[in-house]
Amino acid sequence: MILGICDGHDSGAALVDRDGRLVFAVSEERLTRTKRQSGFPHGALRACLERADRIDEVAVAERAGRLQFRALDPLYRKLDPDVDPTSWRSRLMVAWSIGVAQRLPRAEPALSLAVLRRRLGRLGVAAPVRLVDHHLCHARGAAAGLQDALVLTLDALGDGLFGAVFRSGEGALERLERFRAPGGPALLFGQVTAALGYGEGEEGKVVARARAGSVGACCDLFEAALGWDGAGFTPPLAPGRLRRAIGRRAPDDVAAGLQARVEEVVCRAVRDLVRRHGGSRLALAGGLFANVALNREVAAVAREEGLEDVFVFPAMGDSGLCAGAAWEALVRRGGVPRPLETARLGPDPGRLTAPAGELEVVEGRGAVDRVAAALRAGRLVATCRGGMEFGPRALGARSLLLDAGDPERALALDRALGRDPVMPFAPVMTAEAAPGLLRDLDPLTATMCRYMTVALPATERMRAVAPAAVHGDRTARAQVLTRDQDRALHRVLSRLPEGVCINTSLNLHHEPIVHTADEAARCARRAGASLLWLDEGSQT
Repeated sequence: MILGICDGHDSGAALVDRDGRLVFAVSEERLTRTKRQSGFPHGALRACLERADRIDEVAVAERAGRLQFRALDPLYRKLDPDVDPTSWRSRLMVAWSIGVAQRLPRAEPALSLAVLRRRLGRLGVAAPVRLVDHHLCHARGAAAGLQDALVLTLDALGDGLFGAVFRSGEGALERLERFRAPGGPALLFGQVTAALGYGEGEEGKVVARARAGSVGACCDLFEAALGWDGAGFTPPLAPGRLRRAIGRRAPDDVAAGLQARVEEVVCRAVRDLVRRHGGSRLALAGGLFANVALNREVAAVAREEGLEDVFVFPAMGDSGLCAGAAWEALVRRGGVPRPLETARLGPDPGRLTAPAGELEVVEGRGAVDRVAAALRAGRLVATCRGGMEFGPRALGARSLLLDAGDPERALALDRALGRDPVMPFAPVMTAEAAPGLLRDLDPLTATMCRYMTVALPATERMRAVAPAAVHGDRTARAQVLTRDQDRALHRVLSRLPEGVCINTSLNLHHEPIVHTADEAARCARRAGASLLWLDEGSQT
């Protein structure tokens, strides 16, 4: 059993077994209840140790640039979650990672290992410890079980890089290209997100605002800030200059110009890389690919280039590094990673220990009929069933379900949760209903729709029967559910007239998705749900 750890942004821990399967994974934020919890994942690690008889090796994501944070972990855990990429602290971190740490290629990782071994030893873990390159972790997660795949990773910073290109085959990963920090589309997106007044991790709000803006109004700004010259990405503007350039321009126009430029440049890069390196599949990881509108455009390029499919690792940001680290350690021991089977890899919710109040709780055999009846009646249903999802998307295990035909009811839910109404709702639908509701749904996008990592154009039928789940640009970030993925939820959807409803995460604004049954009940009551669908340890 290999234990994978990420102790940076969005920390967490994961277990990979001897057969190459990712059998357990959980982000620390779900246990501490601090959004995007960073630092050593004490709770996630304990959860892994409860499920493993022994640990044969520990793999920790990121080799260089993390010594100071690992040594000062208690302080780092308190200060990191709301880092502004334009702040002096972030610039200092970048300077260390691409300057000092890279000039100490042996000493800095060796000292990091000493710190980590001591910390793990206090928890009773005596297995060998290995450090794994940041972008190799991203790539290993995206490419697990894939043959003949071109793998692209793009994020803000990791081991001195903001991106890399790999080729996977026969279990091996060959690194083909490196994109050195500072620079890149993810850093630019983070800087603009901060300049518009949003926090780290809220890039999705910028994507949502882009749908209402004018692309041409800020075209000049972002043409100067980001480009692709065939060999690499051009550096973004300095943070201060970027803020001044944005100035008093309309936020929606800034968002639209940024989104359009990032889509154009990344798609140009993907096309060049596919033609240069080949591959029949495309695998993507890194925080930039949380952008579901960008992923749609990348999928269109992949289709034009004749690729078979596009896969975005469900925990595409740094939360997924722990899984990639464990898989890489397995490969170095002669093992072969298995393809990801499900994202429901976290702890079960346990039992309710506090009174549910006026909330109706349904479990067991009769739950499907009662949940379906509640949705048909326009009631809000909370679900807390089986293993918690790994990654930022709620996929039915920790969700709020609602009829998608009532936009006013959806807006009321936004207000109850304290969410920004700019963020659109997402639908979940059966695979049988999906062809009538989505366009561009084919084998190339099927896996992305399974994990809700792409927004596809909605059909006229979808816009008519589920307007609350259609974005302003007439797309929908849908979860397309097959019977074998979740039989119970599939049966619920099959009992609805159109086989579709809203699926949004079960959490209040600025809080992580809930973990336990008690947390689910509290959040459900705040949201105005009348029914909680609870299942302690089963997905079906």
